[in-house]
Amino acid sequence: MGKRHTSLPTFCGFVFLLLMNNVSADFVGTLNLYANGGKYWFNSDRLNGTPFHGLTLQDTTGGGGGLGFNMTNYWAMEGVVDYFVVGVDDFPEKLEIYNYHLDLLYQFGGQFCGDFCWQPYVAFGVGEMRINYDKAPKKRYRRYYTDEDGIERYDCKYRYKHDYKYPDWHPYRKYLCNWHDRQTMVNLGLGIKYSLGPRWQARADVRLFQGVDHGGLDGFASVAIGYQWIEYPDFWYDEDADGIIDATDQCPQTPVGVDVGPDGCPMDIDFDGVPAYIDQCPNTPIGIAVDEYGCIRR
Repeated sequence: MGKRHTSLPTFCGFVFLLLMNNVSADFVGTLNLYANGGKYWFNSDRLNGTPFHGLTLQDTTGGGGGLGFNMTNYWAMEGVVDYFVVGVDDFPEKLEIYNYHLDLLYQFGGQFCGDFCWQPYVAFGVGEMRINYDKAPKKRYRRYYTDEDGIERYDCKYRYKHDYKYPDWHPYRKYLCNWHDRQTMVNLGLGIKYSLGPRWQARADVRLFQGVDHGGLDGFASVAIGYQWIEYPDFWYDEDADGIIDATDQCPQTPVGVDVGPDGCPMDIDFDGVPAYIDQCPNTPIGIAVDEYGCIRR
């Protein structure tokens, strides 16, 4: 995945610090916009299939942004674009790399601590990495020629007033001045979100990117800050899934599958104060004192 991994321990420490604080989950309907930055580790196979085949991308820092939407309390979808300016071993120029992907996030908020106090998540998705090299010389320094296929090109070794020549050993030297390569990538990652306030949020994320076209496993560790400008609407939110929205639900913790009334509370057929789903004596006369099981107190 690369040679240098010194920032990973620092990142892991940041994650554990987040776990020590109370944070809030993203509820259904939440829209998030965030910017991120971090370090990317490139696999040595990433330049396979390009004019720089056989060379290795240098590990680098960079970042980008994303837009996410919570489809439920636990499932979210995000679109992300990251940008890097990357050096190449044994080559004096740099490449531009765009990594854009569409991800699904499963958020565990509330399941580990009995409340929505912090929100770890897993993420997986698919996207594309675009590797650009656009170093066309200034027009007055171009020298045009026709290649063996009859295509007119210009010789890049004449850029910078002839003071630099691309390596003669490279088999695709005449194509180095302007090209791009697109590679399909799938990713899998872990992260955690931390609430900074009613609308602001921080997150930390570790992601692995697997190349589909040329193989190779990359890594990206990042931190981000996000802003939520659409709060979840009450009419979408039903925490106990009983069909009664939380805005009017007077019993928001009803067990799953229990019949409820218009107020969201379990049905009480004999009006003895004991819900029907635990009432062992469902026909108790009105006004009779009952125990916790709904039977006449003795």
